[in-house]
Amino acid sequence: MPHIYEGDPDGRQADDYSAPSRFRPRYRQLTGEEKALHDALKDKAAELEALFEEVPDGRYKALGMTSLEQSIMWIVKQLTS
Repeated sequence: MPHIYEGDPDGRQADDYSAPSRFRPRYRQLTGEEKALHDALKDKAAELEALFEEVPDGRYKALGMTSLEQSIMWIVKQLTS
């Protein structure tokens, strides 16, 4: 399976820079460095997720997992804005 970033941009990716908007109808293309950083962030999050899974289930674990998901969502949003 090819890497997600290989190939031509699809219709959701803008060919040029446009000002960020809250609801981003189109995404800008990422540079090679930005793609590598994106992948590194997601890889580290997956490592933490695996560690979190070693903890017995409970409310605090669920809150921690939600916080991890949320932090990755926000940092990727900043990276791609």
